[in-house]
Amino acid sequence: MRNKVTLSDVAKVAGVSRATVSLVIRKSPLVAEATRAKVSRVMADLDYVRDIGAARLRDKHSHTVGVVVPNLVNSFFTEFLSGVEQVMGESDRVVLLANSHDDPVRQAEILRRFRGHGVDGVILCPAQETSPELIARLAQWDLPLVQSLREIGDAASDFAGGDYISAVDLAIRHLVDQGHQRIAFLSVCARTSARIERLEGFARALAQTGAQDAGIVDAELTWEGAARSAKQILALASKPTAVLCFNDVLAAGLMVGLRRAGVIPGRDIAVVGLDDLPLAELTYPPLSSVAMSPDAIGAAAARLLARRIADPTAAIQRSIVAPNLQMRGSSARII
Repeated sequence: MRNKVTLSDVAKVAGVSRATVSLVIRKSPLVAEATRAKVSRVMADLDYVRDIGAARLRDKHSHTVGVVVPNLVNSFFTEFLSGVEQVMGESDRVVLLANSHDDPVRQAEILRRFRGHGVDGVILCPAQETSPELIARLAQWDLPLVQSLREIGDAASDFAGGDYISAVDLAIRHLVDQGHQRIAFLSVCARTSARIERLEGFARALAQTGAQDAGIVDAELTWEGAARSAKQILALASKPTAVLCFNDVLAAGLMVGLRRAGVIPGRDIAVVGLDDLPLAELTYPPLSSVAMSPDAIGAAAARLLARRIADPTAAIQRSIVAPNLQMRGSSARII
């Protein structure tokens, strides 16, 4: 069996001290760029792998953090994770991802496993029907926590998210500017803070613009569930000329369902999404959507968690990313 390459082996081949190799591994700015490049090449050539277990024993950290999301149907969470990983990578931490499937029981088991693995902290997008008591339980475990995108409790932990009230306002005002007055809302079924915030924004924007609430329809967060919702949207007595959707997944699915029913999105009825995922430019017509920058939200959540790990007694903070409207063909002016 091949002997494991050590820090001393790397130092000997690179012609530097063991301390210098250690500084390179920890991405210290104290190392000259030429030296850093040389040591990095040697580590790659020797196939050196850092002994995380030894590092953990030295500084009492696992250099891992857990991230719990409610589903992986929505690629929003993929981009969110990318932002988390980028920031955590800067501090040499590995991200463990888990999908709760929006089930609080499964979520509780994931958190117990994370605790067993000794993660340094957790970024949690709470499953629907999660009890606020969970925050106190994690505090008893001395497990640093940042909630993101959804929230339980009354500002009980650090939080990173998007301003969906403002996002909905941008979308409604855009539709009103396009001549639409009867606007429906396609929501997810899950009762969470994310749904409450969007519906609050919907009601507020309608009141401020004078547009009519043409109805609220709930759909499963699946492509086919969103497509099936088209029948309910078209059956509304108010005959909406536009639909604002909870997210881009529902919007894209709704557009498929509308076409199946012989209704052309962007011509016969306007559709606007929230999140502005890459798929927004792949639909036909391209989907108007409000960009929520999931990578920026993920990065903000990671920075809050790194801060919380470094100082468990720090004051609770919130980081809210501002939205940005992206207008495309799905929200054409009413004829």
